[in-house]
Amino acid sequence: MFPSGFVSHVCFKNPFVSVEPIVSSSSYSLTDLTIKFNFSILKRFWYIRPKDEASEYRGRIWEDCSTKSTQIINHLSDTMLYEKLDNALSQVSMHFKHDFEDQQHVIVEQTARKLLSITTTSEMSEVCVDVELQIDHYCDGRIMLALEESSSVDGMVPASESSIKLLEPMEDDERNSNDECLVCLDELGEETNVLRLPCSHMFHAQCITKWLQNSHYCSLCRFEMPTD
Repeated sequence: MFPSGFVSHVCFKNPFVSVEPIVSSSSYSLTDLTIKFNFSILKRFWYIRPKDEASEYRGRIWEDCSTKSTQIINHLSDTMLYEKLDNALSQVSMHFKHDFEDQQHVIVEQTARKLLSITTTSEMSEVCVDVELQIDHYCDGRIMLALEESSSVDGMVPASESSIKLLEPMEDDERNSNDECLVCLDELGEETNVLRLPCSHMFHAQCITKWLQNSHYCSLCRFEMPTD
């Protein structure tokens, strides 16, 4: 859910894991360790100014996922620690899988590393693992401005969905990564998906898809894509 009037063009996810050991003097076991997972999501919203000025902070939404689950795994000396943590996270995060799924590998890595770093100094029977997923959403004012300029000329007639799906992806060796995407004006780069229009002009896949969903013209040469 976004704040009123906010359009998300791209988002970046960063998980942060903290581990708090709980020492028990009476029930400590060399074979079992209780891990309690607490999940929360912090969504922050930013507006990228059209003239490459500093991004403007627009607000935040904090969500407590409230599912506080407990998993019992073998002691940390177990060689299967990583696999068991991965399985435990899959079970406790299933209710908010959409948000956490693509970050699970990083969360497991952070959790395992922090658990192993405290075993030499703490005799733990239980640990509390807090996982906060920070999601930064960006509304790109450059794209919004380009769409507004296009709408004043083109009457906002979108290209057909079928024609957008047929756009040709560009391989790394077929493009110059220093070339600019003529929608957002950033370099195409080497690790981004790039699409080529029938007129041979290249754009970031995400940029040109959003553009064509509003205007059926190439933003550079005014080549007309099919419409419904």
